[in-house]
Amino acid sequence: MTGNKLRLLREFRNYSQDYVAKKLGITQNTYSRVENNQTRITTERLHQIAQILNVPVGELVSNEELVIQCRNSLPNNQPVALNQEHWKELLENTRQLYKEIISGTTEKIASLESHIQELHEEKNRILELIEKLTARPA
Repeated sequence: MTGNKLRLLREFRNYSQDYVAKKLGITQNTYSRVENNQTRITTERLHQIAQILNVPVGELVSNEELVIQCRNSLPNNQPVALNQEHWKELLENTRQLYKEIISGTTEKIASLESHIQELHEEKNRILELIEKLTARPA
């Protein structure tokens, strides 16, 4: 089993190291050492990790390249196998897409904040006008 497999599977599930560590009842630092192959784990812990990541234990301990089965929008919801290189490319493309979405959202927020400021200024001008029109002569 390699820590790299654990990391890829954890990221595929969109789990943080802290999340997995809490499920295991250990610290994030301890779990990080597992992913970095800096510590050994017990068979019981291995079974717990497999259960959390929803993979067979054999997948974690095999020397074969990690292949992730996922469903996509192909007809009949056919499974697609992703090897490690495909998974890395998919992950990078997904990160880039989210980065673009966040950038676009940030621009929209800035535009809306500017528009809100303009509306506040217009409201204040209208309130001043109402005050002048309804003021009683002295």
